[in-house]
Amino acid sequence: MKIQARISGKFQRTKLTGTESQSVSLKEFITEIQAIATENRRRTPQLVRQSFGLNFLSESVLINLFKQAHGVNRESQLYQIKSLRLLAPTVSKLDADHVSTYSYTFSCDLGILELAPDDPQIPIWNPDVTEQEGYYLITLDKSHYPGLDSNILHVIWNYARQYWQNLPDIKKIHLALQSLNVNNFRVVVENKSGLVLLISLEDLSLELSTAILFLRGDGGDVTKLSEMVRSLVQEYQSRYRCHPIKLPELEVDINLPPQKWIFIQRSQHRSILQKIIQEAQKFLLISSYIIEDEHLTKLICQKALELPQGVWILTDFRDQVLDRLDEQVIDSFGRSQYQRSDDRKRDCLIQLIHTNVHIRSGAFHLKTYISEKHAYLGSCNLTGGSLDFNLEAGIVFRNNPAHQSLVKLFRYFWEKHSQGEIIPNENYNLLFRGILSSDHISRDHNPQFLTPNQYKADLIRELSNFSGQVIIYTRSFQPQEIEAYLKPSNTRIFIDSQISCESNKFEIQRMRYLHGKITILENKLVYIGGVNFNFSTQALSLHDLMYKTTDMMEINLILEKLNSMRN
Repeated sequence: MKIQARISGKFQRTKLTGTESQSVSLKEFITEIQAIATENRRRTPQLVRQSFGLNFLSESVLINLFKQAHGVNRESQLYQIKSLRLLAPTVSKLDADHVSTYSYTFSCDLGILELAPDDPQIPIWNPDVTEQEGYYLITLDKSHYPGLDSNILHVIWNYARQYWQNLPDIKKIHLALQSLNVNNFRVVVENKSGLVLLISLEDLSLELSTAILFLRGDGGDVTKLSEMVRSLVQEYQSRYRCHPIKLPELEVDINLPPQKWIFIQRSQHRSILQKIIQEAQKFLLISSYIIEDEHLTKLICQKALELPQGVWILTDFRDQVLDRLDEQVIDSFGRSQYQRSDDRKRDCLIQLIHTNVHIRSGAFHLKTYISEKHAYLGSCNLTGGSLDFNLEAGIVFRNNPAHQSLVKLFRYFWEKHSQGEIIPNENYNLLFRGILSSDHISRDHNPQFLTPNQYKADLIRELSNFSGQVIIYTRSFQPQEIEAYLKPSNTRIFIDSQISCESNKFEIQRMRYLHGKITILENKLVYIGGVNFNFSTQALSLHDLMYKTTDMMEINLILEKLNSMRN
């Protein structure tokens, strides 16, 4: 067990003898950031924003600052490796005395801490300020910390340990299951502001850790557990209504005539998805990267009360997604009803769990909406931007092998790649628990449905012996090593107008609110689905699908719709 304590006190800085303050221009400041970033392998604009606390600047603004600092006109001139957007290394021009102008301390009732100049907890200083109030976070693995009163720390340590020991076992299980980290969790000490316990499974008794692992799993035979563990599991399930969530056996409606529909449209996906949801009579399987649309959320809740096999949702409720704003909707269009906030995302999720919708989370970028009657795969999320403004692309299947494969693939994602799920509770608050993936399920190997890594490998294989025209529609464009297989004279690229992207090799055309993902190899084949033409490591780690077709009727229909849309 470790303890984190947030201590109130005063930061102080003292100018070192023999050093003088120097003014630094914006150009020098930006150059120094780049020097430090490249030295520490934080070489993309995105990583620079994250690592230097510059998230208040948009990426495009930061790129413009870099361009001004270096006196260049094109973004590509900033990069050493353009395809990876790796900033060229620069050398710091600040000497050691300039960097170490001040020494820093933090004083509090417990004592005085000597701080390193690069301590990330040191606040930002106004030029003439030498001290300011604040908090400093310390982490203890024993009742000692250099520079602080050991007697007082001993009292804090004992208080925290006693608090943990007095917690009921069921409460400990509940706190552990709310963590998306399988092996560790945090416990906020009540009535002691700023005091947090960091607990690992190794800190627990064998019975507690076994009960937690059983409850995280996909459900086993409770009778095989020891009597004490079985008692803990059953008491927890009774108190929190937290029985293992298993997908039922699902079948498509074989009485319907097989059919496919392709949709490449702007502002019309709301009616498409609404029809799929409304016409479901047995079950609904939904995967949407973000869920924010109140109207369709209410419709899903209504269906959850009607469908005998329920509603099952895959989404991504990690912090970086829940905090994200829907950038596709802006005030100038007068669509204020679609402005996003954390409250709206939270409200939609609460409505869903209130009607006993089963929700799991993971790195899901997949957009699919499946019932026994239809199965949609494409680019449309349950957001106002996707449903009402964006150019989205998708395909709907009915009672054919692709329909059946999407049902099986949803089950595979649900059981294999979910990281957490929402726990129903009496107050319908959003309580999460981490879960273990199942080792007892294998992926349906329909060659027409490709994960991001399979899509990349298939593209390389197809492009290796292809000399025709390639047309790419994507929200973002990071081809990485696939760039070597694309010929500039035969490649047309369309990206969303709001995405920053420059290329010396390709001519890139911009389209307003482009969110569809389509790659066309002339009259040979088409990929359509939810995967951007972005093969960065982060993008490849997402769970998503592309549909590959070599059917000439489907290819011609897609080309016809794209030509009609551009005209």
